[in-house]
This record gives sequence, structure tokens and C-alpha cells, in this order.
Amino acid sequence: MHSGFDDTAWRYGPLATLFYELDKPVGTSFGDVEFYADRLRNVSGPVLEPAVGTGRFLIPLLQRGLDVRGYDTSAPMLERCRANCARHGVRAELSEGDMTTHRAPGVFEAIVIPTGSFALLPDQAGARTALAAMHTNLAPGGRLIVDVEPPSTGTAPDDGPVRHRWSGDDLITLTTWRTHVDPVAQRTTRWLRYEAWRSGALTRTELQVFSLLWFGLAEFTAMLHRAGFARVEVHGGYRAGAAPTTADDVWTFEATRA
Repeated sequence: MHSGFDDTAWRYGPLATLFYELDKPVGTSFGDVEFYADRLRNVSGPVLEPAVGTGRFLIPLLQRGLDVRGYDTSAPMLERCRANCARHGVRAELSEGDMTTHRAPGVFEAIVIPTGSFALLPDQAGARTALAAMHTNLAPGGRLIVDVEPPSTGTAPDDGPVRHRWSGDDLITLTTWRTHVDPVAQRTTRWLRYEAWRSGALTRTELQVFSLLWFGLAEFTAMLHRAGFARVEVHGGYRAGAAPTTADDVWTFEATRA
């Protein structure tokens, strides 16, 4: 059934991008920056970050001397990322693109997708297409390192105070309006309402239909093997070598191209 929204509703618009920047500025880490930097410590060739966003994760890796490039489907996110790179005195090759169509065969020594960005793909078929494309884009022996959040079927609405951040004289708020779980499609969808306020008056509002896929541990491992990856290791909760559990906030899959 048609959702009633065109595909622009699903993307990060200017207000969603601003809130993300204020809420998770460059250098913010959930344990992912340190974990990935350690996994990449012996990498000297080019690294790709799909869904690069504002550069929260990209810029700390660049500052560590890695050659990281990125792309994103959101023009506002890329604009913010370029500004952040300039502000932090680093340079990166950035472009508009998505995981299912980006092609650069054999170029990258590593591809990194932290903090659940892979789950933003539109459906399971898109996820399979993206994994096959990334396998093609890796050099022989190259690694895909990707975060996947454990399955969740929770539908609880926001509770407590409305999330908010200040941008100069503007108050930016974020409210979760509605949550829907589709266990067949393995997708959780939230309607996020961003609002900008000045002197108590609403000046702008933006709706983002935020939808995330979820995968089982064995399922995603099998998907990686079907995409052509020869060896798959899974780390639980940003602990290298730790077996994943259902209590972890994130599972990190590390897959190697033969």
C-alpha cells in the first residue's frame, strides 16, 4: 500500500540535518570511532564511508591519517559535511550517491558503515544489492566493516521531555509522532517531526519518515556469504572478538573479500 509520502519524506532535509549536527557534532563517538580506527590501524589504501552524513565519523578518521572518502543521498548532509571538513582543516572526496548504485570496482581497501546506517536501505532486496556492490568495490583482501542493530519490535512512543537543541536564537525540537513495526518486511518506521521555534513562535517544521531495516545474526551472516565474502567475523558491542549477544546495542560484522 502506498504510504502517501514521496521519497523525499524519508531523507534528511535541512532541519533534520541541523538537528543531527547539533545533537551529534563531529567527533561524537558511541564507541564506534575508536573501534573502527583500531580495526583500520594497518590500512594504508583508500577507505569508503557510505551514508557519510555530516562527517561525525569521517573527520576523526581523516584526522588519524586515513584516506577516507564518502557519499550520501542527502544534499543537505553533504553540504554540512563539506563545511565541517573545511572547519576542521581536512579534505575528503565527497559525492552524492547511494549504497545500491555506487560503483568503483576494486578501489577500496576497506568500506565502513557505522552506527546502523546500513539499515536505512529501502528493503531487503536493496540490502542484498548493496552488499554485492560493496563486494565489487573492495580490492582483493579488502574488508567491509558494518554495524547492524539487533532486531527490535518495540513501539513505545517518546516519553519524558521533548528532545531539543539550541541553534543561536532558534530552539530546534524533535518529536517521535508515530512508530510502526512490520515483522514481515523486518522494518521499524517512525515519523519524526522537527520544529524550529523563535521567541515562542513556530517558524518551520519538517517531517521525516525514518525507517530502519533489521536483520538476524545468522541471516546477515548468510547475506554476506551470498554476496561473495569469504570470511565473516562478528563483534558484539564494539568489543573486538567478543561474541555478539541480544543484550548488545550493536553488532559489527567484519567481512573479507577473497
